Amino acid sequence: MLESAVKCRFFGWLLMVAVGLCLSSTGLAEEGYEEDCFQCHGSQETMADATDKKIEPGWVVAVGALAGTAHEDNDCSDCHVLAKEGAGDHFDGGPPLVLKCDSCHEDAAGSFASHDVHGKAFASGNTSAPWCTDCHPGGHQMKPLKSPDSPLAPLNQPSLCARCHDGSESEHQPTITKKKLLERYKAGVHWQSLVEGKPAAVCTDCHGHHSILPSSDQDSAVSREGLLTTCAKCHAAETKIYASGSHGATLLHGNLDVPTCTTCHGDHDIASLKMQVGGTRGFATTQVCMWCHGNDRIMARYDLDTSPVDTYLHDFHGLSQRSSLGASATCADCHDPHRSLPAGNPKSSVHVDNRGATCGKCHGESSESFIMSFTHKKGRGEGAGTRGQIVDWVTLVYIILIVVTLGGMALHNVVVWTYYVKLKRKYQERKGAIVRMTQFERGWHWLLLISFTLLAVTGFALSYSDSAPFRWLYSLGLTEGNRSWLHRLNAILMTLDMGVFLVYKTVTRRGRMWWTQMWPRWRDVRDFWNNMKFHLWFTRQRPRFPMFNYGEKAEYWALWWGTGVMLLTGLVLWFSELLPADSPPWIFEVSRVIHYYEAILATGAIVVWHLFNTILHPAEYPLDTCWLTGKLTEEEAHHRFDDEAVALQRPNQHETVVPESKEWMEEAGEEESPKAGK
Repeated sequence: MLESAVKCRFFGWLLMVAVGLCLSSTGLAEEGYEEDCFQCHGSQETMADATDKKIEPGWVVAVGALAGTAHEDNDCSDCHVLAKEGAGDHFDGGPPLVLKCDSCHEDAAGSFASHDVHGKAFASGNTSAPWCTDCHPGGHQMKPLKSPDSPLAPLNQPSLCARCHDGSESEHQPTITKKKLLERYKAGVHWQSLVEGKPAAVCTDCHGHHSILPSSDQDSAVSREGLLTTCAKCHAAETKIYASGSHGATLLHGNLDVPTCTTCHGDHDIASLKMQVGGTRGFATTQVCMWCHGNDRIMARYDLDTSPVDTYLHDFHGLSQRSSLGASATCADCHDPHRSLPAGNPKSSVHVDNRGATCGKCHGESSESFIMSFTHKKGRGEGAGTRGQIVDWVTLVYIILIVVTLGGMALHNVVVWTYYVKLKRKYQERKGAIVRMTQFERGWHWLLLISFTLLAVTGFALSYSDSAPFRWLYSLGLTEGNRSWLHRLNAILMTLDMGVFLVYKTVTRRGRMWWTQMWPRWRDVRDFWNNMKFHLWFTRQRPRFPMFNYGEKAEYWALWWGTGVMLLTGLVLWFSELLPADSPPWIFEVSRVIHYYEAILATGAIVVWHLFNTILHPAEYPLDTCWLTGKLTEEEAHHRFDDEAVALQRPNQHETVVPESKEWMEEAGEEESPKAGK
């Protein structure tokens, strides 16, 4: 028995020693595991000896590389494991190890894999979708999240997310629809606060960390309803007020049509709509409200109209707001910008009991009459009341008064002006001895006048279709089909007119004289200088010009240039589908730009230069009628031209005595008036 007991005790001690040795040897193995890693990964040389593959960045790790990082307490085996058991020993040339983040970050990894839009995309095989190391870069030098050097620190995080979410418009990624987010974020108040050292929201504060969902998902932190909770983390008071107002209450009842925080403030380029630099309130503050309240279709859904926007824009507040970029009250100054209750609600800032305090913010203590003077109601519709009827009747009376008074004045002046034009024309027809324009040339000019005018009207009717004069034309029945047909028809007529005139100038004696007399010469420079000296009172000698002066020559050659340019670009725009296949892609757009600006240049030149010289010039009062009669009197001709030019334009080609100067109005008036006693 004793011997058996001694044997049992001996084997017991032996077993304990064996177990101890096994445990001891296992710990040593684990402790030496790190040393085994550095035998290969400790330097470039040892790494090269261990593998014949190309050494990738990050394979070589210095001893103590994790010191001061987020993983300084971890061992290699905490992160690097076999992809699956039985795959082979990595130390004996087996497969490479893989990262196992969920060994420590089980909750984050679980949320990322099951809920996060990035995790789901990654699990589905989307190789461009981010994984742990894409958002937590740094490898063995990964900084702690609280470190200012961490890529996820507030000042660094926007740039990190922008690696995927800041694509240009040319980079089409169906899963990333918004562009230039970094640029827009840095234009907002959150980034400005961060730069100033103040706490503010960054990407993960709004979108979450490992459970990021698209805004279309109702469970997303940035869905229309989710924003109330997300924004409340920093803006609790404003969010609570919003939820109690018309917009917020409607949203909480499931209507996603109403504006939320980002509708008014922006999503990434979040703007403050409070007072800005210089004490101004940007017009954008008003435009935010106009997006919905100025839209007829949106307002019709809720049995509202756009009259509040119309009346504001035509009231002192709206007019001064637009003109001086923020000089007076915006919508948000009178209506509580977050609560936005209707005027009939006792808590509304524009309720009759609260208007005094609301208006008093800018106007101080005011009378009840002043406080009640402004209203968004207009017209005699329902709710306008007696005030609306009075305003309507006064408006109607003044419109009639303006039309009758100013229209009558204009008609009176037209009659007087027409009388003197008729007198001058008849006098010129009787006394005209100089042929300024032949009958053919007058016909050419008439067709040019009509076609050019209609070209200008029908062309600008397209470019400025929203302006009052052209809206009036469209209301009379000028459809787009009619407009384009008229425009092209008159383009053809003007081209033919210029073509016929070119033939006339080539085959006729008088036409060839146009070529010789219209050609620019050095004398034109001297004539310009002498004309300016005379009209600036530097000399008393009035200049006399050749058959065509420098201004007429400039107009004439500009006419040919403009006709050619407009014809060429017009054909490109009209028959763009017939362009050769190898035409440069910019030819259509460049033609459109040239056609538009050449039209402005040509029309402006006619109004500023030609109409001045034929109508507004004091010497031509009330109108230069030679384009109607084709004639000039001897007096007019010698006033304008030198003797050679007068002789060129005289039909019988011989000199006549210039009559004594007399007022054409007096002579014409005497000849037209009945003699006394008859």
